Amino acid sequence: MTMVYIDAAASANPKLAAGAVVFKEAGESLEYTIFLGEMDNHEAEWAALLFAVEKAVENRFVSLIIHTDSKVISDSFDKKFVKHPVFKRYYNKISKQMDFFQLFLVSWTPRKQNRRADELAKETLYKHKKG
Repeated sequence: MTMVYIDAAASANPKLAAGAVVFKEAGESLEYTIFLGEMDNHEAEWAALLFAVEKAVENRFVSLIIHTDSKVISDSFDKKFVKHPVFKRYYNKISKQMDFFQLFLVSWTPRKQNRRADELAKETLYKHKKG
């Protein structure tokens, strides 16, 4: 089973975002980051989740427990419903890929237990803001 930690970092001015994902399986760790461009922190969390799912497919992981500090995301997967049109597009894209996985769980995790993904997202955002 693969433990997945996702997070996003965003700045208000300029309005930029970055995301990160950390996969942990069998004592090994894989880390990926992505610069997301112009978006707010809520959309960035969704984009980071989609990025994580795409990387999980690419790495052929089949059982995922995804940890996020976004209550909106964890609640959306618990309820299997998203109202916001922008977030719904991400939810639909992710849902289409869920058949690839034998297990797919999204769990809310306190920020302090998601430190490495948070650090990576902030580092990536900082690098792109700095130029």
